[in-house]
Amino acid sequence: MSAPTLATLQTAFHDHLLDRPSAIADDVAAGGRIDVAHRLHIYHHAYRARLLDNLRDAFEKTWAYLGDEAFDDAALAFIEANPPVHRNLRWHGAGFPHALAARFQQDPDIAELAMIDWQLRHAFDGPDAVPLAPAALAELDATHWESVGFRFVPTLFLAPLHFNTLTIWHAIDQDQTPPPAARLPDAAWLLIWRKDWQPHFRTLDSVEHAALSQLHAGASFAQVCASLAEQRSEEEATALAAGYLGSWLQDGLIAGFSGLVAA
Repeated sequence: MSAPTLATLQTAFHDHLLDRPSAIADDVAAGGRIDVAHRLHIYHHAYRARLLDNLRDAFEKTWAYLGDEAFDDAALAFIEANPPVHRNLRWHGAGFPHALAARFQQDPDIAELAMIDWQLRHAFDGPDAVPLAPAALAELDATHWESVGFRFVPTLFLAPLHFNTLTIWHAIDQDQTPPPAARLPDAAWLLIWRKDWQPHFRTLDSVEHAALSQLHAGASFAQVCASLAEQRSEEEATALAAGYLGSWLQDGLIAGFSGLVAA
């Protein structure tokens, strides 16, 4: 009988790790103080332990919030149902907030906290971008302002928050006892991005969220100003638009111009 190929051995070993039928034990040399079954069990356990450590690291605040037992039970169930499909473990936790939402349907704040953990991690090692310098606005003339829009850094993320999860996140971050979960009277909007080498987040009110979302979707700055003018006086709309733009530039959210029409 010919020796198994490396690919055959790798597939059989992978099947063993995932609890699929496998003949890998037939190709492991016997001998030594530890028998074949025990040696294979060590790898079987180590595989799950490594994935569990990875989820604990990526969802550190969620882990602290749930406690070891509840988090590990949820994480191991996720691992069994969702073996990694990428070579890089960085991506393995992408579906964990959704799994927590299904597991803790009576406590949706848990999945919301996990979403914050994941998106902060996602921003940390997301694509690089050079923020637009505020001085670049001085190069625009009146004609440009009729059509100009903005490109945003690729780590920008927006999502609604329905619970006091940011307060919970901050309490855990400061080693304090988190407050009880509470539904917000009105949904808040979470903004996450990376500035320099550090992930940042803050909340937006509904007006700023609408303006930022319009621009992010490709609207021109003039269109955003017109939308604001439908809700506020012209003076208030102008002040809001200028304030938002200044804040976005200061935060390093804007990466460049879009929609420029040559003068």
